[in-house]
Amino acid sequence: MKLPAIRNAVLLAFVSLALPVALTGCSDEDKMTQEEIRYLSHLDQSRFFQRQGELKASTLEARSAIELQPGKPEPYFVIIDNLLTAGDALNAERQLARLLEDLPADNLTSGNRNKAQLIRAEAHLMQHQFDEALTALDALESPDRVQELEAALLKGRILLAAARFDDARSAYQQARELDNGSALPLVGLSRVAWSSGDRELASSLISEAEQVDANDAELWLWKAQVADAQQQWQIAEDAYIRALEDIGQYDVMTYRKYETISALIRVLRAQGKSAEAFVYEEILAKSAPGTIKSNLAAARAALEESDLEGAARYLEEILAQAPDHQQSALMLGLVRFRQGRTEEAEALLAPIAEPGESEAANKLLAATRLQLRDPEGARKVLDGLEDKQSDPEILALVGIASLASGDVNAGEEFIEASLAKRPENHTLRLRYAGYLLRQGKPDKAIEQARMLIDTAAVADDARTLIIQSYLASNDPDAARESANAWVKQAPDSVRALVTRGELAARDKDYGEAARYYTEAARKAPDNPAPLIAAGQLALIQQDPAAARQAYRKAAMLAPDNRQAMLGITRVLEGDELQQFMAEVLEAHPDAIGPRLVLLEMALDSNDSNRADELTATLLERESENQPARAEPLVAALYHSMAVRKRDAGNLSDARNLLNRGRILFPDNLDIAVQSAALAFAENEAGEAREVLQDARLKHPESGRPFLVEATYEAEQGRHKEAAEMFRLALDKERNASTELAYARELQRAGDPEKAISSLESAMTTYPGDPRLPLTIGLFAQDLQQNERATAAYLKVLEIDGDNTLALNNLAWIYHEAGDERAMELAEKAYRLNPDSAPVADTYGWILFSAGRHQESVPVLEKAYQLEPQTREIILHLAEAYEATGQQDKAAELKAKM
Repeated sequence: MKLPAIRNAVLLAFVSLALPVALTGCSDEDKMTQEEIRYLSHLDQSRFFQRQGELKASTLEARSAIELQPGKPEPYFVIIDNLLTAGDALNAERQLARLLEDLPADNLTSGNRNKAQLIRAEAHLMQHQFDEALTALDALESPDRVQELEAALLKGRILLAAARFDDARSAYQQARELDNGSALPLVGLSRVAWSSGDRELASSLISEAEQVDANDAELWLWKAQVADAQQQWQIAEDAYIRALEDIGQYDVMTYRKYETISALIRVLRAQGKSAEAFVYEEILAKSAPGTIKSNLAAARAALEESDLEGAARYLEEILAQAPDHQQSALMLGLVRFRQGRTEEAEALLAPIAEPGESEAANKLLAATRLQLRDPEGARKVLDGLEDKQSDPEILALVGIASLASGDVNAGEEFIEASLAKRPENHTLRLRYAGYLLRQGKPDKAIEQARMLIDTAAVADDARTLIIQSYLASNDPDAARESANAWVKQAPDSVRALVTRGELAARDKDYGEAARYYTEAARKAPDNPAPLIAAGQLALIQQDPAAARQAYRKAAMLAPDNRQAMLGITRVLEGDELQQFMAEVLEAHPDAIGPRLVLLEMALDSNDSNRADELTATLLERESENQPARAEPLVAALYHSMAVRKRDAGNLSDARNLLNRGRILFPDNLDIAVQSAALAFAENEAGEAREVLQDARLKHPESGRPFLVEATYEAEQGRHKEAAEMFRLALDKERNASTELAYARELQRAGDPEKAISSLESAMTTYPGDPRLPLTIGLFAQDLQQNERATAAYLKVLEIDGDNTLALNNLAWIYHEAGDERAMELAEKAYRLNPDSAPVADTYGWILFSAGRHQESVPVLEKAYQLEPQTREIILHLAEAYEATGQQDKAAELKAKM
């Protein structure tokens, strides 16, 4: 029966025929007979070529058969079988589905339908979809003996892959009963025995299979894999080569052939046979599945040109054909990391990294988890690497992870060890210097930055950081001297001139500052930095007209410069700002900055139509798979505007913005957790939990959804429930802050011992974080466990000798115990923080108790001034007054009580 022309076109399109097909009718029986003969000839040829491993020729013959009889399923099955053999399970499954949809049901025999189920099961197995594969096999109806044997063998493979060893053994035993003259059931049973740990039985079954058919390719492959696992390299090599005599017969690089050659290369490398391995590597490079080689080369070229989306496109094509191709997964993980799509990067890298097979993948996965604010996950990955004490890259990553976890001392030691081993890592040194400055260690920051001023790539950043460090050290003279030297050495450097101008402005020498900015603008008319600095100077001088002029020029020159856009929004507003942004867009139609400014204005004024229009423009994709460049900025803007409206008390507007944000950015975690927090604040706990449940499903690695709910439970006074939520958050992402919150809720829930134990456990992970032992000390002191508290406070002081709370509390414990060390600690705490009432009270009372009554009075008076309502402070001061003869003051204080 002939199909309609439209149905013919669909079927021919799905097998990708290169030439148009003219479907002509058959009006006489003789012509149909000739057509049928030609059809059968092409079909037989396609099957012959398939058996010979000539898949290309087989596919061409099958296509020729389809041209003659497009309504018959057999040639389609040949093509789909060829796809499976090549390893393209996804396309095989798709084309099977299309065939079954387009072909009339009465064109399919029972055998055809069973064939379709066998294909479907094989495709699901190749995609590790074991339940679906078994379901397909269950759909077989009265299979013939050949199909029954194929199904039994396939079922054994599926169950073995799913680690259901007993069921797999039964399936292979059934296959053996169906055909005891085949080696395949015995090979399957041997694989099951090996996987179950019975190596002796596995070897025995191999011997039995050799008696049945010693030349079976599957048997040789299994013998090679067994020898490989036992590191019997020469035996494995010989067996792989023998297996390839059959497996390698195909004229395309099938997935099975690719995997076998890859295993042979590994075995050759293990024996030091680099030359032989290289030959096979060349074979893979020249004949990889599909277009692996050309796509890899194209991906590398795209990466070299910083075309991240182009590289991703090539790599995704490789992974679609060879899902386990590690090099492509690693490269795509790198691309996604550089694109800021860190969750996708982690999903790509984790399967490669976690077995410990790829050091590069482990390093990149650790960096990815750091970006995801999961320092503990990063440290876990790095702990499994062998060279973690010697590899400078690993040391650096461990150092960064330690700092992110709050283990400051260990983090700094690791980073400095990394820099000692690789002093040319200028980027790390610069970032470390910046970290030291932020930590209030300007001298150490200067020491690190000085090592970089002769390195052209980072010299300007290093000099800027040195100047900032001098200012942080309250040494403006040194900062000016350093800036003057910089300008003298690089008189044409815009950065140097602008920095020197900023120092002049800081000294209120505005004329000198303007001179430097003008000189910088003259030397670099296309650089917005001098104009932005001039605008800032004009604002300091309260000259709005000059500020507007400078910021207008900067924004028109660099419309995507963040500082320029921030500046212009400070000096223009309302209609004037909108008009100017329109002018900038007319001059720079592709600019993002002006549209973001206009979107912020629309969101702020609740102009939803204008906001939707701008959002749609900003989110327009350049390609199907690449999000718009502005997408993260737009998402961040919706989030920040919602927070701003919430903080201003406009909860309804904030909710509307967040609801819109969740529609636009359904996978954005910031928007989701903020939506839930707002729902909790409005007593919509059910809605909040629904949002959080969705966030947990989309971000299973994140602990933030649990933190939001934990905070809500704590605010409601349900401390036991809050503690449980904090514990669940810790299961996802461990950090010192969450450990502290968990312990706090345990303590509030009436379980201080468990709280202390959890903190003691956390200290092994974060030994350099003083907050943990400090909290242990506070909890132990509340329990009157002074020895435990003393040990905890001493630990705090080992980490941070100037921690006033630890000094104060330890001083009080010592005072109560009659330990003379109390005075020294209390005095130091007071010297460090004289404006703390408890600190002043402790020091004053210890002075008084030591008989130094006169000295105690001004200190206790200071405590009273800071907290005049605290009963204990009043009593201490009153007693000091009485001891120094100031009875009236003492009586007045007691009267106030």
